Amino acid sequence: MSISKSVLFSNPTYNKISSIPIHAQIYFWLAYFAFNVTRWGLFYQDYAYSLKSNLIGFPIHIILCYLFIFIFLPKLFQGKAFEFFSLITLSLSIAFLLKFQLTVSLLNEDLLPEYAGITSNITFDYIIQTVLGEVYVITFVSCIKLVIDWTKQKELLLNSNKVLLENELKYLRSQIQPHFFFNTLNNLYSLTIDKSDKAPDLILKLSDLMKYFLYETGKEYQTLRNEIKHIKDYIYIEKLRYNEELKVTFNVRGAVKKTMIRPLLLIPLVENAFKHGARNSKKNSYITIDLKIDSSEINFKVENSFLKSTKPIKAQIGGIGLANIKKRLEINYGKENFSLDTYEEKNKYIAELKVKLKND
Repeated sequence: MSISKSVLFSNPTYNKISSIPIHAQIYFWLAYFAFNVTRWGLFYQDYAYSLKSNLIGFPIHIILCYLFIFIFLPKLFQGKAFEFFSLITLSLSIAFLLKFQLTVSLLNEDLLPEYAGITSNITFDYIIQTVLGEVYVITFVSCIKLVIDWTKQKELLLNSNKVLLENELKYLRSQIQPHFFFNTLNNLYSLTIDKSDKAPDLILKLSDLMKYFLYETGKEYQTLRNEIKHIKDYIYIEKLRYNEELKVTFNVRGAVKKTMIRPLLLIPLVENAFKHGARNSKKNSYITIDLKIDSSEINFKVENSFLKSTKPIKAQIGGIGLANIKKRLEINYGKENFSLDTYEEKNKYIAELKVKLKND
């Protein structure tokens, strides 16, 4: 995932010093100060003078770094290059003169630690040494800040994408539930009109399905056994409409108790088999469902009879249900981890779903 510099510098997180906790900034500067005192103290064998010199230099380092990070650098990425370089040149010049004057006035000795020679005058070598030292500190601190902000920006975008995907999944699931309830209520209406003794059983099964849809499908994963149970409830509800005219076979092989799956991925394929297959070929109609699970993959195959019509079979079968399930599979598993194939052979239609399992 790439993050543009303009996005980074326009983000409020970047433009606030508090994007890094104040206590963390204090710890950093104290640690850096101690390191610098020790480094130059060892080099010159004079810790007292190194401490004094760094007490003069570090406030200048800190001011330059914060000016660069929060004022100068954003101007560069806003296309104000001339203003950026002008401010840098001016600030380095002021810092150099201030540091030189403070060092000579307060210490009245050689210009340790940035310059090894003994002098109380401004020379070309001293200018180069001092300016390069400031540039080094500014670059070092700015890199740390940029890495932290880049990481936070990336995390923000990932969290935003996650929220969007979760909302999309909720929307896709919401499309499924009313569709099921609408069809089932139609079945219930037909049975009550006929005063069928099957109506109470249908109400119980519908109640179980409603409980599943409303309270259990919001979970990230569901056991395959639970998904199968409610597929069987759905099959029972649909079969009430066909009496003995429709033959439904459901074969399951593999470990269903421990296998986890995203909720409501399999039911739409079964629903399509009833809606577009059995419903249009009631005589000698059948639906065969095969579910096979192994350690790495779920293979779900639904085959149903159907009568040819003037409408292409793909136009009939490829409705909201399959478009929905494909979208959800892409979001939950990734395109490379599933395949969904639909095809017809003579007077039968086959939908086969394969999903690679995540081995945590």
